[in-house]
Amino acid sequence: MLNRRILRVKAMQALYGHYTAVESMKEVKRNELEEMHALDPAKHDFADKALFEARKKQAVKLFNENLLKGKVEKADGVEEEVVQNVNNALSEYESLVHKEARVRKNEMMKEAERLQDTYIKLLLLPIEIEQREKLDKEKEDKAYIAKEKKVYPFIGNELVAKLKESELLQKEAARSGISWDNEHQEIKSWYREQIRTAESLSHFFGGTKPKDAPENDIVLELFKRVVFKNDAITSYLESNHLQWSENQPIIKSMVVKTIKAIQDGEEFELAELTKNGEDDFKFLERLFMDSINQNEFLEEIIQSKTLNWDVDRIALTDRVILKIALVEMMNSPSIPVKVTINEAIEISKMYSTPKSKQFVNGVLDVLSNELTSSGKIRKSGRGLIDNK
Repeated sequence: MLNRRILRVKAMQALYGHYTAVESMKEVKRNELEEMHALDPAKHDFADKALFEARKKQAVKLFNENLLKGKVEKADGVEEEVVQNVNNALSEYESLVHKEARVRKNEMMKEAERLQDTYIKLLLLPIEIEQREKLDKEKEDKAYIAKEKKVYPFIGNELVAKLKESELLQKEAARSGISWDNEHQEIKSWYREQIRTAESLSHFFGGTKPKDAPENDIVLELFKRVVFKNDAITSYLESNHLQWSENQPIIKSMVVKTIKAIQDGEEFELAELTKNGEDDFKFLERLFMDSINQNEFLEEIIQSKTLNWDVDRIALTDRVILKIALVEMMNSPSIPVKVTINEAIEISKMYSTPKSKQFVNGVLDVLSNELTSSGKIRKSGRGLIDNK
C-alpha cells in the first residue's frame, strides 16, 4: 500500500526529471540565441565580429538573468532587437517548461495505474503456471514410460481455482488489457528453471510437503520466496515496470495480502493501492505542481539560507527535496512541520549524498521558523502536534 513517504519520493523523482529536462531546454535556448546573434560570413563584415560577439554575450546574459521573471523588463545599453529576441526565447522556453511539467505530472499520476496493473498481472501468474503444468503433464503422459511421474502441484490447486473463478479479477484484467499472452516463453522458462528448481518449493514438487501444510501454500510461497527474489524474474519485471525497485515492496505487500485473504476463506477483493484514496493522489499532485508554480519563491528563500553556495551548485536532489518539504509545510496545514522535516531527512539519506541529511535538516529548520513567523506556514488540527 502506498504511504506518504512513497508519494513524496515519487514527487521528488518526477521533479528531478522535470528540472533535468528544464536544464536541457535552457541550454538549447542559449545555443539558439548565440546562433541568432553570431556573425554570418555570407552576410556580415568580419570587421564587425566584436559587435556580434558582444550581442551574443548580452543575449545569453539577459536570458540567464530573467529566467525566473520570464521577461526582460530593463536592459540599459542593449539593442532593442537583442531584447526582443531574448524575450521571444524566454516565452518559448516558458511554454516548453509548462508543457514538460504537464507531461511529467501525467506520467507520475499514471505510475499508480501501472502499480495496479502489475499487481493484477501477478495475481494471474499462478493461473498461467497451472496452464504450463497442464501442457507439460500432457506431454509427459503421451511419452509415458514406466518411471516415477512428476508432481504438478499447481494443477487443481484450490487457490488457483479461486483466482480463475474470480469475476472481479478477470473483469479488471480484461478492462485494462492485462494478460501473459505474449510471455508464454518467459513463463515456460521461469517454471522449468526458476520455480521447479527453487529450494523453497522443493517439498511441493517432491511430493513430500508437511502433512499440515495446505496445498495452496505453494501459491503464497511462490510470491514470498521466488517471484520477488529470483534474479531472472525480477530482472524481467524491472525491464517492464518503471521504478520497479521503489514499487516492488508495495506490489509484494498487495499480492501477499490478497493471497492470504483467500487462504483465510475471505471473499476475493483487490487490495487498495492507497488507504486514503483520492486524498493521497491529490497530495502527490499538489507536491509536484506547487513546487513548480512556486519555484521562483522557493529558489529565492533557499538561496537566502545558502549564501556561501551558488544555488545551482547544490545537488539537484537536495534542492528538490527542500522544495517539496517547503511546499508541504506551507500548503498542508494538517501535517506537522517536524514530520515534514523528518521525512525530508529520511529521503535525503536514501537518495542523496552522505552529507545531505545535515544540509537538508539545517536549511529546513531555519526556514520553517522564519516562514512560521511570517505567517506563510500555518498549521491546524493534527498539524499542530509536535510543532514547537
